[in-house]
Amino acid sequence: MNNDSLNDPVSNDPLSNHGGSSESVPPQLPDSTSIPPAFDHVELSKIWRFAFRGTGLEYFKIWITNLFLTIITLTLYAPWAKVRRLRYFYGNTYLNRRKFDFTGIPVRILVGRLIALGLYFIFILVSQLSVEIYAIAFIVIMLCVPWLIRSSTRFKARNSKYENSRFYFSASMKHTYWVFFCCVIITVLSLGILYPIALLWFKRYQLNHLYVGQLQFKLKAEAGDFFVAVLLPSLAFMVLMIIAIALVAFSYFTGFSPEIAIGLAGILYILAIFYLGPLIQGYLFKATWSNVEVGSSQMQTDINPWKFAWIQMSNSIAIIFSIGLLYAWAMVRIYRYKIQSLSLTFNDDPQHLINMAQKDYNAIGEEVADIFDFDISL
Repeated sequence: MNNDSLNDPVSNDPLSNHGGSSESVPPQLPDSTSIPPAFDHVELSKIWRFAFRGTGLEYFKIWITNLFLTIITLTLYAPWAKVRRLRYFYGNTYLNRRKFDFTGIPVRILVGRLIALGLYFIFILVSQLSVEIYAIAFIVIMLCVPWLIRSSTRFKARNSKYENSRFYFSASMKHTYWVFFCCVIITVLSLGILYPIALLWFKRYQLNHLYVGQLQFKLKAEAGDFFVAVLLPSLAFMVLMIIAIALVAFSYFTGFSPEIAIGLAGILYILAIFYLGPLIQGYLFKATWSNVEVGSSQMQTDINPWKFAWIQMSNSIAIIFSIGLLYAWAMVRIYRYKIQSLSLTFNDDPQHLINMAQKDYNAIGEEVADIFDFDISL
């Protein structure tokens, strides 16, 4: 399917590509002729593989401490727990023997979280007054979603580093609302059939406005890639459902025990339900990161969506049977598999990774998004 015919709001945004745009642009490269020590003698056109050096035992110690302190402080420790978690995963993620880092300040996140909780309780109280007021409050919340998405993404990018190079997210507020509006409209009017296109537009919005140093990310995936990522697992799910129905029908026509057949069909159904979501996630991860450019460099992933889904499903089973004690191990296991499936063919000038002067963004948008369960991760 040709994306150009779909009037992609990310690449054809009337609010950002014409005069008067408020689109943010990354600061210009500093006036310097020297390459930062971290990036001199870089071999171009070499494939760099991502690596994760953390372990389940290490993260378990952090996770159990975070959980304990969050409970005894009535969740006030949550921002510190969040920063410790992100710093552990970022700090153990390496590319070309250099690591990532998260520099968010817990106190700033705490302020954002307190404001988010205040807004949440106001919404709960207002919703008790009348249906009309609840509807108005709901509409206001929905109108805030694009702002929450943009603020959260900018905050996370601003506080993410690769060695001495910071990330930067440049989307304007107008562009954010335009993309969000287009995604909602195409999904609703098509009754969900064109949801993969909306998802592609949103992924382009996230990645096409992301920079590391002076290098811009660019998602080159086509609509067909995302349709395959969603439809192929769905077809596999339908095949399993047909097999389950056939088992039940076979039992009635052959005298085979209906109870056993129904039990087998039920097991197939449960497995399909637990497997379908992660399988779609795996295919979407592959469709996305196999089609991302960073400057002139090319990202790749050799992830196996079926193995990814199996890891996710077995993680869920392990967490359930361990009463949650294997949660840390499960998180490290899936994160390692995703990260170590990625590689980068570096073809850019290392000087383009020099730090840029950027203003600091607050954590309010991110924490409000968290409290209302908006999952906006890349």
